[in-house]
Amino acid sequence: MASDTPGRDRRASDAKRLVADAYDRIAQPFREHTAGVVSARRQPYLDRLTERLDSSSRVLDLGCGSGAPSTAWLSDRYRVLGVDISRGQLEIARRKVPAASYVLGDMASVAFRPASFDAIAALYSTIHVPREEQPALLTRLHTFLTPGGRLFAVMGAKAWEGTEEDWLGMGSTMFWSHYDAQTNLSMIERAGFHVLRHDIEPDYIDDAGGAHLFVIAERPR
Repeated sequence: MASDTPGRDRRASDAKRLVADAYDRIAQPFREHTAGVVSARRQPYLDRLTERLDSSSRVLDLGCGSGAPSTAWLSDRYRVLGVDISRGQLEIARRKVPAASYVLGDMASVAFRPASFDAIAALYSTIHVPREEQPALLTRLHTFLTPGGRLFAVMGAKAWEGTEEDWLGMGSTMFWSHYDAQTNLSMIERAGFHVLRHDIEPDYIDDAGGAHLFVIAERPR
């Protein structure tokens, strides 16, 4: 029987290109949209993520976008490396948040040495990665962390995969792919993490009544 792997790879590549192109097209209006958002809900998680860090600590920000608002907050305090698949978003981030360093790439394949980072933030970003790639991604993130290092991830609360045309009324089609909250938590634990906190939090990007899973997890010492 022929393998479906080439077909899956093509579908994943097409989905990621859709995400990159969409964020490229809406880079500036999306930054303006998110920069003004009150991020009070995420602050307790950022505090928990970073409570053991000092100014020399290294933080990986996966899906950093244009740097607003979390990359800016992190880079004011720590040594931050942002990774994003959108060239347009990173061009803005480099101008607006120059204290951080940046890499253009796919978070599912970008490579770092083991124990390179003391914390990892992945806020509303893994939900753009095809879900069949997410278990391996989480295992890689576990490897990138130092023992005792923490992950703050914002993931799906309900299982869904698909696209939305004219997302946020900005003229771009966006792709999402995610499991339900319990599957996500089990996936994090199977990757070797210990979950410290998890909650379902309302969306901050729009008022459509959705929600996401907020997770703080730690690589055991």
